[in-house]
Amino acid sequence: MSISPTLDSRFEEPSRPGTSAKYLGGRPFVQYIVSFIISSIVLYACYAAMAGILLPSSVQTIEFQHYFANTPVQSVNALQELTNLKQAIEAGTASATAEQQDLLDLLAQYEGARAKSISLMMSIGSFFTLFAQPIIGVVSDRWRSTFGRRAMWIVLGAIGGAIFMIGLRYSTSIALLTLFWTTSQVSLNIMQAPLSTTVADRVPQDKTGLVSGLSGIGMMAGFTGGAIVAGIAFTSLGLDTYFVFAVGVVIGALIFVTFAKDRSSEALEVKAFDWVGFFKGYAIPLRDHDFRWTWIARFFMFFGYTGITNFTLYILQSHIQPALTASEAATTYAGLSSAALPGQLFMMLIAGRWSDKVGRRKPFVIGASVLIALLMALPLFFPTLPVFYVFYVGMAAAYGMYMAVDVALFIDVLPDPEAAGRDLGVANVATNIGQMLAPVVAGQVVALTAGYNALFVMSVVAVFISAIAIIPIKKIK
Repeated sequence: MSISPTLDSRFEEPSRPGTSAKYLGGRPFVQYIVSFIISSIVLYACYAAMAGILLPSSVQTIEFQHYFANTPVQSVNALQELTNLKQAIEAGTASATAEQQDLLDLLAQYEGARAKSISLMMSIGSFFTLFAQPIIGVVSDRWRSTFGRRAMWIVLGAIGGAIFMIGLRYSTSIALLTLFWTTSQVSLNIMQAPLSTTVADRVPQDKTGLVSGLSGIGMMAGFTGGAIVAGIAFTSLGLDTYFVFAVGVVIGALIFVTFAKDRSSEALEVKAFDWVGFFKGYAIPLRDHDFRWTWIARFFMFFGYTGITNFTLYILQSHIQPALTASEAATTYAGLSSAALPGQLFMMLIAGRWSDKVGRRKPFVIGASVLIALLMALPLFFPTLPVFYVFYVGMAAAYGMYMAVDVALFIDVLPDPEAAGRDLGVANVATNIGQMLAPVVAGQVVALTAGYNALFVMSVVAVFISAIAIIPIKKIK
């Protein structure tokens, strides 16, 4: 007499061989949630630390050595005094000697080169990440392994990201920085795509909302925590801070694959894949009127928002009056991130539910966009640190509202609910292209105008266009 195997009530067994079981509850589900949040936090902390503090610091260290190596100015922090002199001259309260004017000319060249270099690097990195997540998503969908479809890519992405982050630490030229920044970004995306997909793989529909909400909180905690840790650690460790995040992301990946083990995918059966059809499919949702306008709105929002946020460290050193040193700017960046987190989390938690309750999306997205644009104008007219705090904290809260409702708006206007994964991937392309183009244009604007006033104007205009682009949407109120 044969005995049927006892099914574990904590799992919903997959109907397709080689795919993951879904968690119904109990210890496996808790372990998955905790390890998923930990790995998400360290992943997004790497993004925030590198883009906000470490990479800009690496760039300005190299450019400083290029322009000031044979001058009396001996460190990046020493540029504070020169920047204050520049601001005083512009205000008509001081004048420069011949020697000071030579240094001011170098300062202008340095600031332009710094902005161009960071913008080029950010753009190249964003371009390659446009393709990394969709491609690795398809590859991991079809991967056969004893450890499941996703685990190997999560670990390899983390290890690759860590190695290339260490490469950033020891880069001595903009070319090397660009190489290691791009490869580290692609590697971290190789980790991110399969990690995010485990929610669809292993979480039943009635728990998806819970996990998605916790995932959003983990993402924001990572972004903020990364900025705080990098800002504080940079004052004592300098560029060695890269090691902190390199080690952290590998530990995070290993925690996930250890405590949230997947089933073997060796029995997985896959059909031949049509790569041409895959990429052609990305153009289909843009033919829909409402989806297209929502896509345009998101593009302009991220173009304007990224144009400012990518240059925050430099704005604190060169636009704010009185100017901050490089070390003070890094610490202040951490303070700004800490102050901004509560409001952003609060708006992310309530805005989506509020829009559900009143049955409207457009007023929330338009209102948040207009508020962000108005707040962006504050540092243009009042370039002081207290006003910059008001701008930064207010913008973060408005951005939290925007993101919470914009995602829901995109879901509401999907032209084909059966192809939601593809169409939401197209929505993310708007984000990526905006983030890719903004640094290129912003860097040129800063270099050509020798300052940040025009950058704030550019971002204000872009975000206002984002608000206007929501108006033609017809299907959703």
